[in-house]
Amino acid sequence: MVSKPWDAFVAFGLPLLLLAVIASMLSSGVIRNAPVAVVDQDNSAFSREAIRNMQAVPTIRVAYSPATVDEAVALMRQGKVYSIAHFPAGFSEGAYRRPEQVTVHFNGAFQTIGALSALGQNTAIAAAATSQLETRARHMGLPATGLEPPSVQVSIIGNPQLSFELFLGGLLAPGVLHLLAACSAVLAAGRLLHGGSFQNLKKVSNGRTPTSLIGHLLPHFVIFTLWGLAWIGWLCGVRGWGIAGSMPLLLLGMATLIAVSVILSGFLVALLGDIDMAFSATAIYSGAAIAFSNGTLPLDHGPRFARIWSDILPYTHYLRLQTGQMVTGAAPGTAWHDLFILVAIALVALILTILLVRWRAGRAPKTEALTFNLPTRGIRAAFIATFRNLPRARPVSSLLILAVVLYAFYYPAAYTGQTAVGLPVAIVTPARTPLSDKLVENLNASHALDVAAVLQTPLQARQMMRQGVIDGAIILPDNFEARLASGHPDGIAVWLNGGYLVRVTSVGKAVAGASAQVAEVALQGVPETARAAKLAPTIRQQSLFNPTQGYGDYAVPAVSLIILQQTLLLGAGVIMALRRETGAPALQASAKLGLWLALTAIGTLSCLFYFGFVFWFQDYPRAGDLWGVVLLAPVFSGSVAALGLLLGRIFDRHERVLQVLVGTSAPLFFLAGAAWPHFMMPPFLVWLAYLSPSTAAVQAFVPMNAMGASLGEVSNSVIVLCVLFIVYGGAVVAATRLRKRA
Repeated sequence: MVSKPWDAFVAFGLPLLLLAVIASMLSSGVIRNAPVAVVDQDNSAFSREAIRNMQAVPTIRVAYSPATVDEAVALMRQGKVYSIAHFPAGFSEGAYRRPEQVTVHFNGAFQTIGALSALGQNTAIAAAATSQLETRARHMGLPATGLEPPSVQVSIIGNPQLSFELFLGGLLAPGVLHLLAACSAVLAAGRLLHGGSFQNLKKVSNGRTPTSLIGHLLPHFVIFTLWGLAWIGWLCGVRGWGIAGSMPLLLLGMATLIAVSVILSGFLVALLGDIDMAFSATAIYSGAAIAFSNGTLPLDHGPRFARIWSDILPYTHYLRLQTGQMVTGAAPGTAWHDLFILVAIALVALILTILLVRWRAGRAPKTEALTFNLPTRGIRAAFIATFRNLPRARPVSSLLILAVVLYAFYYPAAYTGQTAVGLPVAIVTPARTPLSDKLVENLNASHALDVAAVLQTPLQARQMMRQGVIDGAIILPDNFEARLASGHPDGIAVWLNGGYLVRVTSVGKAVAGASAQVAEVALQGVPETARAAKLAPTIRQQSLFNPTQGYGDYAVPAVSLIILQQTLLLGAGVIMALRRETGAPALQASAKLGLWLALTAIGTLSCLFYFGFVFWFQDYPRAGDLWGVVLLAPVFSGSVAALGLLLGRIFDRHERVLQVLVGTSAPLFFLAGAAWPHFMMPPFLVWLAYLSPSTAAVQAFVPMNAMGASLGEVSNSVIVLCVLFIVYGGAVVAATRLRKRA
C-alpha cells in the first residue's frame, strides 16, 4: 500500500482530502445571514416593526425589498433569496374589523435553507404581532394580560444550536469512510482473483487461502478505523461538540463499522468472482447508505422495501449507535443492541467469505478478455464504435446504462414517503384533563406524529428519548387549563431529539399546530379575548415549487444530477483506463473527438430519461423550462464526459477509477449547494466546487425543472457549464495533439 502510489493515495491521501473538505464546508455550523426579501405593500407601523425585527434576527438578512411578489419570486428563481415576507396593501386599514394575514413564501426546491429562512421571518413577524395585539386590546378596553398566550420553550436535546456541523458532519463523514473502506478492500481482494479463481493465491499461500485474504484486508481495516477515530476526535474534541454518552462504545462502533465494510468487500468479491461486479454491488449497498439510514427522512412508516433495506444495511445501525452516544446520551443498552447486529453481520460475512474463498481456490481460472477497441482515427468511426463496444465491455455498459436505470428507481425508494409520518412523541402532564386529551387527539390527527405515551414526569420522557423510543415530548405544567383561561398561562416545554434535524422540523410544526388549536378551544369561554385574538395579524407559510414539502421532491432532483454525473464520469474514465491497461493504441484527435461526442450523446439521453420519464413516473417537479433543460443537457453531459476522459488517463487499471471516484459522490452533492448553501462555505471551497460540473448543474437544472426558471435567470450557472465544456473538451483534444507532437 505504501509502495504503490494509487494504493497509498486511496489509503492516506483521499480520506484526508475528503474529510478536510467536509470539515471546511461545515465549519460555519449554524445558518447565518440567509438572504431574504420583503414585499411591503402596506408600509405600516406593524410592517416596519416586523422588518426591524428581521434585521435583528441573526439567521437571516433582508437583502431585497421588491415592489411586488412576482419580482420577489423572480429573485428566488435566480437563487438570490430563499424566502419572501409579503405584507399586502391595505393591511393595516382593516384593523379591528377583519382578520389580517402575512404570507411567508419559502423556496421548497431548496427546502433546508428555505424553511430555516422562513422560520427567521416568522419569528420576527410574530414578535411584531404580539405588540399589535396588545394595542388592539387597549382599543377594545381589554387588559393586555388577558391576551397573554402560553409561551413555548423548545429545547433541542443534544444539539441546542441546531448545528449542521454536528448533524451533517456526523452523518456524512462516517458514510464516506464506510464507502472508501469498502472500495479499497474490494480492490485489495479483487487483485488476488484471476479469472474468477483464487487458485494462484492458494499456491503462493501454501493452501492457507482464507487467512491470506484476511491478511490482505487487515491493513485496510486498521487504516480506515484510524481515519474514523480521527474524525470523531476532530468533531467531538477539536471542534468541541463533546460526547454525550459512552466514548468507548462510540469508538468501538466505528471500528466495527469499518470491519463490516472490509469483510463485506471480501465477501462480495468471493461471491461474485468478478471485481467489477463487486464494485457495482458495493456502490449499491454503501453508496446510498446515507439515504436509507434514517438520518434524513425517517423510514419507520415508509415503503416496505425502504424499511427492510434500511434494517439490512450496516450503516443504519452504526448511525443510530453514533447519534445516541455522541448527541443524545442514549443508554448503553441501545448501543449494545446495534453493536451486536454489526458484529453478527461481520461474523456471518466472514464465515461465508472463508467458505467461498476455499471453493474458488479449487476452480480453474477462466480467460479474461476485457477490451474497448476503437479505431485510432475518424470522428464518425469512433462514434459508431463506441456504441458497438458497449454490450461487449461490461464494466462500461454497467455504468453508462444499467447503473443509470437502476439508480433512477433505487435511490428514490428512500424518499417515496416524502414526509415524516407517525413520529413517536410523549405528553407529560401531572393529571389527565380535557385539554391534555384534546392535545393527544390533535397530535394523533396531525399524521406526522403518534402519541406513544402519556407520562407524569419529565424524567420518564427524557429516559424514553435517550432510549430512542420517542422523538419529542410536550410538557404541560400543573393547572395549565385553568391558568390559560384566566389569561395567565404557564409555559409549555417541548423537547426534541437534536440528532435528527429533519425530524425536529416535522415534530416542531405538528406540535405548534396542535397546541394552537388547543389554546383556541380553551379561549372560547372568554369571548372578548377570543375576538381580539382573532383580529391579531396571522402568518401563513407557503412552500413555493414544492407545495407538499416532500423530502423526495427536494432531494431527488438534486441527487439525480450527481447520479448522472458520476455514472458518465466513471464510464468515460473506465474506457480510458481500460485502454491503457490493455495496451491499446493511442487515439488520434479525431477519434478522441468521436468518443467524446458518443459519450456526450449517451449522457444527454440519460439526462432526458431522468428529467422526462423518471421525474414524470416518480412525480417529481419537472419541465418548468423544458427547452432550457433540453438545450443545457448536452453542455452538462459534454463537460462531464470530457472530465472523465481526462481523469481516466491517469489511472493504471480500470478498477482504480471506481476505487477513487465513487467515494466523492456524497461530498459533491453537498458542495453543489442544495442541502448546505454556498454562502455558508469558504469562498475558496466554492470556487473548487465549481470545477465539478455537478455544482453548476444543480444550480441550473433544479431551478429550471422545479421553479420554472429560464436560461437567463440561471445564466451564471449556464456560463460556468459552457466554460467547463470548452476547457475540458479542449483539453481532451489538446492532450492528444501534445502527445503526438512530443
